[in-house]
Amino acid sequence: MTLLALYFALFIGMGVYEYAKRKDFEDFAVAGRHRGAGVVGVSIVASCVGASATIGMTGLAFSAGTPAFWWLGSGAAGLLVLGSLLAAKVRKSGVCTLPDMAEKFISPATRRLTALIIVPAWASILAAQYIAAAKAATALSGMDYSTALMACAAAITAYTLLGGQNSIMKSDVVQYGLVAAGLGLALYYTATASPVSLTDMDLQWTNEAFPMSKWTYFMLIVGGSYVVCPMLFGRLFSARTERQARQGALFGSAGIALSAVLIVCIGLFARGLAPAGTDADSILTQVVPSVMPAWAGTALIFALLSAIVSSADSCLITAATILEHDLIGGKSTARCRLLMLGIGLGALVVAKSGGSILSLLLAANDIYVCGVVAPMFVAILAWGKRPINPRTMLLAMLAGGTLGIAAAWTGLKLFSFAGVGLSLALSTAALLPQRTPAKA
Repeated sequence: MTLLALYFALFIGMGVYEYAKRKDFEDFAVAGRHRGAGVVGVSIVASCVGASATIGMTGLAFSAGTPAFWWLGSGAAGLLVLGSLLAAKVRKSGVCTLPDMAEKFISPATRRLTALIIVPAWASILAAQYIAAAKAATALSGMDYSTALMACAAAITAYTLLGGQNSIMKSDVVQYGLVAAGLGLALYYTATASPVSLTDMDLQWTNEAFPMSKWTYFMLIVGGSYVVCPMLFGRLFSARTERQARQGALFGSAGIALSAVLIVCIGLFARGLAPAGTDADSILTQVVPSVMPAWAGTALIFALLSAIVSSADSCLITAATILEHDLIGGKSTARCRLLMLGIGLGALVVAKSGGSILSLLLAANDIYVCGVVAPMFVAILAWGKRPINPRTMLLAMLAGGTLGIAAAWTGLKLFSFAGVGLSLALSTAALLPQRTPAKA
């Protein structure tokens, strides 16, 4: 309990420090645009290497082998595309949010539509992060789940509300340091205890447990969400220069790829520590800690908590700043803080209400990937080079988003592929020269 209290007190202290500076909206939302490539890159890695990825990838590596790399590897590929093709333009735009960019590059209508999709999507992801944080806090402190849920939600909301993007990016450096340390310890102790030798394993791209269809889904849908992401764009908006933004994205890509390799190796070593058929989600949370000293096991749980917190604060500020800047249309830091409090409380209510509501809200992420990613990708590439038909772009978002709803409703990945494909086709069509009516 004491360690957990000190952990959150550290980040709340960072928030108080930044709050005392009394900064304006741009300082609050995009850290005053003065962050270097290193901080931008580490912050990106911290936000992307979440608990679901670490726990899920370890279990997938245990059951499916080396193809589990693509869980985060698809994100590294997406970030490579972002850094190589888009990052400099993202920073050059001088805006504060992704919907703000949609208006600048396409039209005011796309700004509002994009904002209406993103806010519920990221608020629902925040609710999921609160649930995961509460489980980790319960393991660390022994407090009951409901108390842990409220404590984690309060702490995350508090330091994010106080310090904004500045405190988030500073805390990300600390949080990812804890993540790297915890996973490093897990790798050391599993490698020491396991009879498995990595040199005897096949390095596979896909296999029966991870077929090409799954690889395609990860690369297109998951990887695409990294190419155009309001949370990651917030980091790029915070960079000092276009070059720093580009380097930060590329650094983040490399960091995520290395993290993926580390996590997969833990899962592979765990094959020698548990029988086949062991619950995949228990590999990192139960099997791996069983071969670690108590102190190292505690460090691993703090690593998992840090992975959660570094994603949760980013979801919160993303939803709040877009609600303030793009739906309300203001730049009030005070109001943005109140909105953040409201979103945090709303996410807490959803987290306490059960899985059915949360699953429904998480469907908004499918709508986002199918409806927003391709149009914004094309619009950013085309910016300054050729005109765009805004009506066709809006149609691309609506058509892709509709198929995203179908994917979320039915659970069929075919709708996700169709949504991305249709929105990309229409977005490309929006670049074609428009016919002008002949004069009478």
